[in-house]
Amino acid sequence: MLCLVSLAAFGQRRYSADGRNERNLSKARGFSTRDVDNKTDAFLGLHASLYKGARQYLGFSVDGGWSTFLTNTPVASMTPGGWAAGGKLLYEYHFGLLFLQTGLGAGFQRVTTPVNSSLIDDSWRTFYNGYSKPEDGALHPMTDPLDGVHFTMKHVFDGRSDVSELWYAQLPVNVGYYIVGTYGIGYLMLGAQVMYAFAGKTIMHATGTSTGTFDVDDGHHYIGVAEEMDNHGFRKDVPIAYTSARLPIKLGKAAGLDVLGHLEGGYEFNTFQKIRQYRVKRSDKLDCRLRFAGFVDVSLGSIYPHGAQSMYESEVETGRKGQETLYDFYHPFKTPFVMNHIYSTAVPGNKTWLRNMTVGVRFTVLFSLQAQEHCILCDPWRH
Repeated sequence: MLCLVSLAAFGQRRYSADGRNERNLSKARGFSTRDVDNKTDAFLGLHASLYKGARQYLGFSVDGGWSTFLTNTPVASMTPGGWAAGGKLLYEYHFGLLFLQTGLGAGFQRVTTPVNSSLIDDSWRTFYNGYSKPEDGALHPMTDPLDGVHFTMKHVFDGRSDVSELWYAQLPVNVGYYIVGTYGIGYLMLGAQVMYAFAGKTIMHATGTSTGTFDVDDGHHYIGVAEEMDNHGFRKDVPIAYTSARLPIKLGKAAGLDVLGHLEGGYEFNTFQKIRQYRVKRSDKLDCRLRFAGFVDVSLGSIYPHGAQSMYESEVETGRKGQETLYDFYHPFKTPFVMNHIYSTAVPGNKTWLRNMTVGVRFTVLFSLQAQEHCILCDPWRH
């Protein structure tokens, strides 16, 4: 009869004989607090709840770790890389040992990419009187302000290191499975994370060297190449920096988009429930779960933007600044040279692929509210 009635009830009910805390047991006739450890679940009545094996959780997570750009081009290095961090609001649906996870989050990534200048043709990083081609520089010679002698001022850049900073909006979609063992509860989770880069910047660092070669036809008395003469504007290995717009990553034709595969594994602690039967006791409505895990994220497709920009652009050549600014090129805010991130240029080549990778740790907190069980076939003390 009990089973027949249960089938007609609203929702599925789960029945179990379970333990009670010592305080309640002391109220039952025939039991004392000293007898608690000797009593079995069978003495404590039959209880039911609307728990169906399916649960829903809300929570949040924070994560961080080492991050870099994976690539196949030899002109850029994947190390030292940098770091990434993020936070997410989460929703999880549990059914037995299986669970689904999604949510919304935001993240930040900062990656340093050294450039191998020895593999880059000199034409990408050498300028003559502010022009990228020697013949154009010859048509626009520099003039010595003291005696009017014409000369060619040559700039060569080296020691390049590019930094990319990106802010992402994140949408995780993961499937997980619990591993319940003698020593506790572990889990594995596999899925994908959709990320959209909505803001950021790039910071390019390099050293610049300027030299002067004077025109012999002017009959001047200067001999050789003028170099390391700071008071004349000829300087060696001067550190310069330039800040520009964010790296224009794209997945296919979708600008700013990246889809990463996500693999995560860790351990879960349950603060308000016992491992046995993996559900809350009748006296506990709140189910709180803490997870500590390691993870790896890797882009599923290439995010190389196939840019057409040059590594260096002269504002003298484009007419935005005059040649007189070439003497002040070592000042970051005065330099007439614009630098673009290596991955936003055509230098790596059309066959280049680029992928995001992050390896780190993740901490997750989840909460769920569950209706309390009620007792059937119990004595007046609900035992």
